[in-house]
Amino acid sequence: MAFCNSCFLEYDDTLGVCPHCGFEPGAPVKEVFYLYPGTLLAGRYTIGKVLGFGGFGITYKAFDRTLQTVVAVKEYYPSGIVNRVPGMKEVRLYASNKTAEFKHGLERFIDEAKAMAKFGTHKNIVNVYDHFEENSSAYIVMEFLDGINLSEFLKMNTMSPDTGIDLILNVCSGLKDIHAQGIIHRDISPDNIFICINGSIKLIDFGAARFAANEEEKLLTIILKPGYAPPEQYEKVNMQGPWTDVYALGATLYYAITGVKPEESTNRRIEDTLVPPRELNPEISENLSNTILKAMAIDRHMRFKNVAEFEIPLKEKKKIVPLKIEKQRRQVRRVVGVAAAALVVAVGVYIFGVNFNKELEAETLPDAQVSFLYELSGDEAMNSAKESAYKSVIGIFNEKFENVTVELKGVPAFSYESEVSNAISAKKAIVLFESDNLSSTVLDKSKDLSAVITSELKSECYFLSGYKGKKQLPLGFIAPVVYVNTTLLETDAHGIANTDTASAEQEAFLTGEAPMYLSDSSEFFRVRAELPAQYALMYIDTKNVEAEYSYFLSATYGNDDGQKVIERFLTFCYSANAQDYLFVRSQSDSLPINKSVLDVFTTVYNDFEGFFDNISKYTVNS
Repeated sequence: MAFCNSCFLEYDDTLGVCPHCGFEPGAPVKEVFYLYPGTLLAGRYTIGKVLGFGGFGITYKAFDRTLQTVVAVKEYYPSGIVNRVPGMKEVRLYASNKTAEFKHGLERFIDEAKAMAKFGTHKNIVNVYDHFEENSSAYIVMEFLDGINLSEFLKMNTMSPDTGIDLILNVCSGLKDIHAQGIIHRDISPDNIFICINGSIKLIDFGAARFAANEEEKLLTIILKPGYAPPEQYEKVNMQGPWTDVYALGATLYYAITGVKPEESTNRRIEDTLVPPRELNPEISENLSNTILKAMAIDRHMRFKNVAEFEIPLKEKKKIVPLKIEKQRRQVRRVVGVAAAALVVAVGVYIFGVNFNKELEAETLPDAQVSFLYELSGDEAMNSAKESAYKSVIGIFNEKFENVTVELKGVPAFSYESEVSNAISAKKAIVLFESDNLSSTVLDKSKDLSAVITSELKSECYFLSGYKGKKQLPLGFIAPVVYVNTTLLETDAHGIANTDTASAEQEAFLTGEAPMYLSDSSEFFRVRAELPAQYALMYIDTKNVEAEYSYFLSATYGNDDGQKVIERFLTFCYSANAQDYLFVRSQSDSLPINKSVLDVFTTVYNDFEGFFDNISKYTVNS
């Protein structure tokens, strides 16, 4: 008899192939970077077949020789950062400039093991037995779950409302214990809910978990599942708590019983078009539909504060009114509260009236309707990213200025100039538009916007002190960069290559015909996509580095009210929050001009490490 090193069952060795799983001893693994079946870790765990592979790790079926039982072993293996020689155990970095990123991820991976280990006895949370570091990586040893995750289940099955509620209540049971320890899961989704063959429900994958008090997270270090993550999870500065997981629970239940994946929360900020569950599945009761919509409220203050509150209506122990009615009730209570407060302070109106009116004027804008035109490129993905970024910026702006309507419109490149020209020719129209590629004929019709660049704004942003333009405002900049194909040329990260090879055309570089390419930062995401783990960036090390302004906006308006609206919106576009969406999250071809956001950009995309350490070397001509 033979012992299968893939599924760990015995079989007749004369067969040559395991009849249980089809494993053939000595056969190559599916992916060259997988550990080979039979590999021994920590002197105790025999690795078997791969159960799953994601962007940050590989999960194997394994056999614990000490306890003589099957387990699951998750290996830290961040795709695009490391590789492995086939047949070897050691993990190797692609490039030395990825060391910090790798170590940060490794620490988070170990934190995941520690977080999961706290709940080993809970019936609805996967049990963690062990974790250790080996092979320049780390491993988590967990209970082996036999079954299927909810995402795969829903591809083949429909789920009734009652079954969906029962499943979510099981997850709630585990989450309450997690939240009681001050931990937020932050990655609740169908992918991370496991349905076992014995009928039990398990919450898995704590890779995104964080303590609720730890809110100073670096931008984009959060693992997000679009459709299941609430808007606060996208913010650089945010308030996350149990209500964050409540949103994800509601979104998961929404998908489970309607079969429709919810729209991304950031897209719902401007206009919430989420279809009520009851309209998608008439078997869903009105109260359950209202409960799900309340859990998925964009405003976290409108959601259930914690899992225990969410459970009550799921168990039909409380009636939930429609979200629209609850908002109206809160507005009435707020108005009544303001009226009462007004009576209390009436005596002081004369003393404080003037200051109050000035503050009010500073924080309000006249009613206005703005047309915002932007140019579409031939790249659908880029167009979608830009649209999403603009919608997010407009949505955040509207949270403060609800009476200003900004209508966003993408226009094909071939008709963009004529459409902008027509729009700004309309009397009293308030029009905002991208103006990078427009002729002087059109720009001459736009307004002087120099009043936007105040001394305060100059202190928050790079390069604005020397900007002399009046009818265009640059929101970003482009820096010169030399790209190196590391498979053709040895180079120190961000340094100077050991050859005098001249720069080559882009296509020659991307196809591997040229080792270097002299260009600029606008090409970064294309190079990154087409030469993953095969490129390095070098800055131009001279006394004066010539960069250029980019991402220009211009505007026209019919009167003073329109001027106030345009100038306030453009000022907001320079804020950290807006620039975050415009440049970092959307993977724009420009770099953010806001100082704090540029720091974040170089942290997230550390290929630019050191580029702007001496920012005074950069000169940008108007």
